[in-house]
Amino acid sequence: MKIFLKMIVCLLALTAASAFAQPLKIGFINAFQIEAESEPTKLAIEQIKKEFAPREAELAKMQNEGNALQADLEKNAMTMQPSERAAKEKRITQMLQQYQQMQRSLAEDFELRKRESFGGFLTEVNAIIKNIAESGKYDLILQQAVYNSPGTD
Repeated sequence: MKIFLKMIVCLLALTAASAFAQPLKIGFINAFQIEAESEPTKLAIEQIKKEFAPREAELAKMQNEGNALQADLEKNAMTMQPSERAAKEKRITQMLQQYQQMQRSLAEDFELRKRESFGGFLTEVNAIIKNIAESGKYDLILQQAVYNSPGTD
């Protein structure tokens, strides 16, 4: 009888606890998708590309000059004087080093400019997400996940 009474008390306690428990409301934000698909980021990337277009054109010009010099060396290597061939090989090596340095510099500057541009955007997005979470009474908003199914988008 005592065991039966204890079981009933435990059952009532569990029922009462589950009645008071609210479900946890969780949201998921795919920040990479927001960044990739939003109009402000598309405009910012377009603006940055325009800003860096002259440097990219300079790199393309340098690459074409290097390719032409390399083709000339390969075509006329047998008929050139050894000193002339060595000078052209040295010039090609110098151009390649200069090209690689300019390419790295361009990539670093581009990424820095991109981060500067998106800093304000991400702050604004986070404020919007916070407002949505508070108005929707979310308990937790996740911004990154190791895996999410297409149904959670």
